[in-house]
Amino acid sequence: MKDLDAATSFQALSMGETGTMVYIAQKILNTIGYELKEDGIFSMKMQKAVKQFQASRKTLVVDGIVGYLTMKEMDEVSSSISVKN
Repeated sequence: MKDLDAATSFQALSMGETGTMVYIAQKILNTIGYELKEDGIFSMKMQKAVKQFQASRKTLVVDGIVGYLTMKEMDEVSSSISVKN
């Protein structure tokens, strides 16, 4: 039920958006191995990184949008990298 609540309250992030959630997504993508400027602006470079990440995961649609499932997968991968280090 917790995941369902999170899924319904999470606002998808797409190119041109700005703010704290974009900044958090950038930090997570950088932890995973992408090289993005952490400025809270969803740029074309960030969209490309999101698409590359989505393409690397069989369960995600490759659309360049950070929706709930993409953010959840990014967080899981980032957490597993942090645990290994």
